[in-house]
Amino acid sequence: METLTFPVPGRRGWALVTLLFSATALALAAAAEGWQWVVVGSLLAAFAAELVAARFAPRALELMAESGLAMPIRLALALLAVVLLAATTAATPLTAGAAVAAALVVIAAAGLERLRMWVVRIRRVPLRARRLDLGEFRLPPKAPRLAMAPMGLDAGFPLLAAIGLAVSAQAGGTLAGAIGLALAALGALLSPAVLGVLVRRDLRSKLRERAVVATSAAVERLRPEVILYFAGSVEELYQLRMWFAPVAKLQRRTLVVVRSDLAMDLLDRVPFPVVSSPYNGMIDALPLPPRVVTLFPTHSGNNLSMVRRRETYCVFVGHGDSDKPDSSNPYARLYDEVWVAGPLGRRRYAEAAVGVRDEAIHEVGRPQFVPSQEPLPQPPVIVYAPTWEGWGGDDHHSSLAHAGLAVVDALRAVPGITLQYRPHPLTGVRDPGVRRVNEEIIERVGRVPEGERIEVTFGRAAGLITDVSSTVSEYLPFDRPYALIDTRPLGRRAYTKRFPSTAGAFLLGPDLAGLDGFLDAARGAKDPTARARRALIADALGDPATSQERFAAAVERALSA
Repeated sequence: METLTFPVPGRRGWALVTLLFSATALALAAAAEGWQWVVVGSLLAAFAAELVAARFAPRALELMAESGLAMPIRLALALLAVVLLAATTAATPLTAGAAVAAALVVIAAAGLERLRMWVVRIRRVPLRARRLDLGEFRLPPKAPRLAMAPMGLDAGFPLLAAIGLAVSAQAGGTLAGAIGLALAALGALLSPAVLGVLVRRDLRSKLRERAVVATSAAVERLRPEVILYFAGSVEELYQLRMWFAPVAKLQRRTLVVVRSDLAMDLLDRVPFPVVSSPYNGMIDALPLPPRVVTLFPTHSGNNLSMVRRRETYCVFVGHGDSDKPDSSNPYARLYDEVWVAGPLGRRRYAEAAVGVRDEAIHEVGRPQFVPSQEPLPQPPVIVYAPTWEGWGGDDHHSSLAHAGLAVVDALRAVPGITLQYRPHPLTGVRDPGVRRVNEEIIERVGRVPEGERIEVTFGRAAGLITDVSSTVSEYLPFDRPYALIDTRPLGRRAYTKRFPSTAGAFLLGPDLAGLDGFLDAARGAKDPTARARRALIADALGDPATSQERFAAAVERALSA
């Protein structure tokens, strides 16, 4: 059974949580003893920890809320210290006032959390758009930050109440304490009032309905010929981005459809209009022309919303040609066609016998490939680009846990080469051990910048060490040495039979035996893999130089099918 891992607070996050609880506990103890200024100082420290955590360690606050210690509960503990302080140092009327004010603040804080959720929900329109002309429709301005921030006015004014109470008790009067309590009540009620006005305004404006009408009309005016459809996770957005350049070269009216608002927010430098909706009904109702070619870079259950549209001619284009199971997934039977890079991709489906008809498979190459005209840098660059650990149960999916550190140490010890590390975007998502190795390598050698395109990285590489993945097919067109690590080990014959895309590779042993030969070839010495690699290029990709033309021709044919 797979174990999913999620981001956890780092050292700074845990330090802030510890400070928050320690300061609150000290405030309670000090209040019981009547130590006014210790209470004030402790609450100031707790308040500062809340603010810093909200800015730099939000995951820590999320985990506290998930554990039943949401902001209203934390606020109640702080206000309990205020009431205790009043009871031990002040007159009875002020104590009663403190108790009433504390109750009001906590109730208002809980209500404020609910109001914030309503504001977000009402403003989360069911169909969003970017780079589309929506006519006169405009989304309203964002809600005031102080009203929406978890540590806004509702947390600041109770702190003033504590200070007022302490000053009042110290001075022997009640005016300062009364002022503090009034400010606390004001702070507790002001944010809900502001948000209440926003909720009422947005409900009356029928924001959601108008957004759907305006976006639908804009899509209808666009009359897209090609749709790039993505229903994967935000960590998989690279699978969508890799198709932007090839589709842009088609010069056809194109629409990108994503199935989460977060995916839309994280997409940058998109050359096409984008719409987003998590609701299947919205996708069902998009006004499409009688024929549109929809390209799917990844499998997802939410693909069905577009697959079942009569107007769409559905094509699975994938996110890289590889020997991984996703390149022969039975899910591919849903689509009208499956586009593969070359004859090797066609054979994968035939040998897997997953029900994809041979006539539905078309070879279009890898149109992402852009030939590099620049000379290789000196000293030569060797790229280590391992894949991630995968969702399956194969412990050898990635070489990181088995040989990652050894590869890096061995390459760093070789004079006259430059090592670049490019891990898979999902590295460490499932396996903490792989994540730790990845982090340690990054600490030692850094990594290729996040924004650098893969073809740019590979265009500078004299050699590549990788795993069984689409990275092989991305590098093959450069016709340079590449190597894989037989971590199981299987041996050359069994390894190549199981993973045909490795036929042109240097196969390194678990102890990295064969690394010297690979490095010699990368530095220009005789390359014993060159002939097999060039045969593999034709088998895996066809003619890489004609991929864009074949891709464009396939789109043209699908539009008229």
